[in-house]
Amino acid sequence: MWKVFIVICALGNPCVIMEEDPIQHYTDYDKCMQVAEKKHDMIKDSFSVYGFHVENTEFSCVKVDNLTNS
Repeated sequence: MWKVFIVICALGNPCVIMEEDPIQHYTDYDKCMQVAEKKHDMIKDSFSVYGFHVENTEFSCVKVDNLTNS
């Protein structure tokens, strides 16, 4: 299983690590990455709208061990 994580670093602020809330788990890495990219773009855009200078961003999916589909 996979979960989304996003890191946003805005100038003058500490970097923020984000996860979905509630956390969603994906069985397919590619599907997880599609969701991560979409959410990343939305969050990055909203930071800019509120006047933050986004210095660096990253998104990916992390493998979560010991989970099943049940």
